[in-house]
Amino acid sequence: MVALAFAGTAARASAQQPRVVVETSEDVVLRSVSPRFTIRAFDFGPARPIRVTMRVSENFSVLPPYLVDTTFLMTDSTQPLRIQRALPSGATVYWRAIAEVGTQAAISDITGPRLVPPWVELVDPASPQGDIVDVRQPLFRWRSPSVDTGPGPWRYDLEVLANNVSVFGAAGITDTLLRLPSALQANTSYRWRVVARLAGAAESVTRSSPGSFVIIDPPLPTSTLIYQNFPNPFPSAASFSTCFWFDVGEPGARISLEILDLRGNPVRTVVPAEDGQALFPAGRYGRGAPGSGSNCDNRFVWDGTARDGRPVAPGVYLARFRADNGPPTVRRILFRGR
Repeated sequence: MVALAFAGTAARASAQQPRVVVETSEDVVLRSVSPRFTIRAFDFGPARPIRVTMRVSENFSVLPPYLVDTTFLMTDSTQPLRIQRALPSGATVYWRAIAEVGTQAAISDITGPRLVPPWVELVDPASPQGDIVDVRQPLFRWRSPSVDTGPGPWRYDLEVLANNVSVFGAAGITDTLLRLPSALQANTSYRWRVVARLAGAAESVTRSSPGSFVIIDPPLPTSTLIYQNFPNPFPSAASFSTCFWFDVGEPGARISLEILDLRGNPVRTVVPAEDGQALFPAGRYGRGAPGSGSNCDNRFVWDGTARDGRPVAPGVYLARFRADNGPPTVRRILFRGR
């Protein structure tokens, strides 16, 4: 009977050990870069205030350096906590709380891993294979996660570049979309980027478009010409082959496009392609269709192989373009090899 009484006393003592719990409504991928927490303390008795230290770290044991290390006093057993900084873009984080009052102390379980969403993601145009745009004042769209506590709101800078040279810039944007106020040139390859920052915070994150976008010009071209192939050099991180664009003016022309080595020996014929087309009405060729997610027509590409399908050696090659019996136009191609 004495043993049973002792066991019951020990069980009650164990059940009354102080505990602290950190609660949040966030999923594995956080919805906010500064999530809300609720701290709950149990079995600390009537003594108050309870001193709570909340720590967030990229270390799975929640060790220094800390992203958040804040201490506050609780006069009740439950209290919401709003952290005063935004967690780093794309970070993997863990957190726990320590509660103390008098000689009593408790440490919460570690929560994690949790993923902080990117501060900014480009939405459109943002295809890695490139985009075709049929308006000269395109609409740019991007997105950011919510900001529940801490600094804010979001502020953005947007820049459009052609050949790594800025052709448009805007700062302090408060929305997540922008239509260019002025027209861009057609048949030019552009990239764009957005810098995201929170008002009141020094940190910023920059996202650049994974591919380029090109504005098509609906009117028929007035002359026949070939543009510089892209990417060049190739292959690149975004494309395994290089793409050729060319224009055919009125009234059309018989087109040939051949790949040669530096000695002038034929390597591969791009036009006529497998479909045998050599006569081209006036128009623009080589571009991808609007909305296709690519700025290249796969009929007019070279993948670095010879006529027999075998890869050629890395080096410099020539693209020879001819319309009817006119003089050829030659573009240099740098093939990195496979």
